Amino acid sequence: MAGTLIVLGTAQDGGNPQLGSRGRGRPRLVSSVAVVMDDGSTLLADVSPDVKAQVARLSEVEAYQARSARNAVDHITLTHGHMGHYTGLVQFGKEAHNADRIPTWVTPSMAAFLTANEPWRSLVEGGHLDLRSGFGPVLLEPGLSLRLVPVPHRAELTDTVGISINDEVLFVPDIDSWADWPDAQQEVARHRVCLLDASFSSLDEIPGRDLGQIPHPLVSDTIERFGHLAADRRLILTHLNHTNPVAEPDSEAAAVVRSAGFEVAEDLMEIHLDGN
Repeated sequence: MAGTLIVLGTAQDGGNPQLGSRGRGRPRLVSSVAVVMDDGSTLLADVSPDVKAQVARLSEVEAYQARSARNAVDHITLTHGHMGHYTGLVQFGKEAHNADRIPTWVTPSMAAFLTANEPWRSLVEGGHLDLRSGFGPVLLEPGLSLRLVPVPHRAELTDTVGISINDEVLFVPDIDSWADWPDAQQEVARHRVCLLDASFSSLDEIPGRDLGQIPHPLVSDTIERFGHLAADRRLILTHLNHTNPVAEPDSEAAAVVRSAGFEVAEDLMEIHLDGN
């Protein structure tokens, strides 16, 4: 069975614009993707603060419209415990969607965090989320498999993973450094589509803040490291901070990305999955 990956958001955790800012380029929702299979079964990867608007966007997908399932999505997976990647889970609780035991695929570290802290613990104990911990691979539905790929990123609360879907699409919205990830080249080369962390273009992007305290690879680092792979796969930059000039399609920074054979992710971008 085949399906479609839908990019539901492309901004860093605070969105674009962030609270109290004007942002750059068009508005963007917070980074998240979904897969909708041809029978309507749906995986949501990262549950952002914008999840209500993002699930509403799914209602425009023909296969999703045919759903008769009780829950808004059939599976959830999470990359890590920073605010933009899991806090939308509150919308699945009894005060809101009142979800019924959605299989939620996470690392053991993320599972421990969710079960130890409110309001997340109530989502588990109340039967809204059915935590499944481990790294996989695991078959979720016919034609839809999931593998969690450990990556180095600030671990104040949980560890961090990238998400491999069908070994076709790799979703790595957050990482400290490509150099600190020994499997970076191998994993990117293994996938035909990669959505990669592009939070910042410059270390001077946020006046008054030391980006060394919130490390991410610069866009130029990503192009330098993976540019030789661009001819044979789609390399798409996502998780853009609201200050990043790459978010402006007509900017010089965006032109450099395109000339290197990379793409800048856009909200509602669709990618067909073979499902083999």
